[in-house]
Amino acid sequence: MSGPEIAVVFPQLHRRGGIERVSWDLLDHLGPRYDTAWVGTFAPEGTPPGVRLVPVGGPLDPGPLGMLRRRARTAGVVARLAPTTTVSMGSVVRPGDVLMVPSVHRAWLEAARTIQVGPVSVPAQFRFAMPRHRVLLAMESQYFRDSHPRHILCTSEREVADLSRYYDVDPALCTVVPNPFDPERFNAGRRARHRDEVRHRLGIGEDEVALMLVANELHRKGLAQTLEALARSEDRSMGLYVVGKAGLGAFRPLIDRLGLEDRVHDLGPSDDVGLQLAAADLMVLPTQYEPFGLVIVEALASGVPVLTTRLAGASSAVRPGRTGLILEDPYDVEELTALLDQAARADLAAWGREAADSVDDYRRDVVMDRVAGIIVS
Repeated sequence: MSGPEIAVVFPQLHRRGGIERVSWDLLDHLGPRYDTAWVGTFAPEGTPPGVRLVPVGGPLDPGPLGMLRRRARTAGVVARLAPTTTVSMGSVVRPGDVLMVPSVHRAWLEAARTIQVGPVSVPAQFRFAMPRHRVLLAMESQYFRDSHPRHILCTSEREVADLSRYYDVDPALCTVVPNPFDPERFNAGRRARHRDEVRHRLGIGEDEVALMLVANELHRKGLAQTLEALARSEDRSMGLYVVGKAGLGAFRPLIDRLGLEDRVHDLGPSDDVGLQLAAADLMVLPTQYEPFGLVIVEALASGVPVLTTRLAGASSAVRPGRTGLILEDPYDVEELTALLDQAARADLAAWGREAADSVDDYRRDVVMDRVAGIIVS
């Protein structure tokens, strides 16, 4: 069999994380139009219709040596497959003809502050010496400095600036294309149909204001600050529901100290975030580094108002006081507390109705038409 016209390369393919959902949507768009393959290690749902699955052997090892071994195995598979165009979805794989940039790891490490991991405070600069981060930085440097892509697709102007600053990437190679949402999974009608059912299943009271935080990296997405603000808020009707694979183990001491045991709930990972969002009154994402933030537009499309930070690329989709609120400093717990109190007093249902019609430019069909045009050009 001859090599495919397009190969999309990323270790995981599912719908439990932002970049994974982008990968899925890209393949779902390309599959009916081009001879398309996905190359990776973990695809529990298989691939979208019309997409050839090309597995990479070995475990999905998140350790430093495991990442390097997986990258080498993946490069070998791609070389044997010999696609016309290779689209690589991040620096954890070898660079292809088209680079898609979910984030810039060095920019996050440079921006980060000290974090609390259980009883231990970890200074931000210490992370530069940790094996996992050293390997990720080396892979990222090679991905951008030693490659010769035709195009680089960034999700925001911030990413373009970060690539130029840290890796001397020519901005002329870069095109800013936002991450898209799937309107079949994320829409106000679906939220309305399932809202009572999902709230009942999760045990959310009729008068409870359900805050939802969707993230797989809880330190970076501001969970600690959210917990502190929730404890300080004047409104005791608010409960926090966390969706993601990380788990709350590292945050249990803080939750216990703040007396939030009955108000914070771990929902675990989900392959249908749209269904989980049906239960939410407000999506909260006080992220400390976020080139885009797909879940922001997914929540808005579902009719869920959003409280996020100015640092998130997708914060430009939020209309303050109409579809959500913007936090200027993700580390400022007092500011976050004030915004939670403001949201609790607002007509969140009215905000949600306006939110649902505010993000049509981020629809999957609109965005993926642009992406496909760039890939095949």
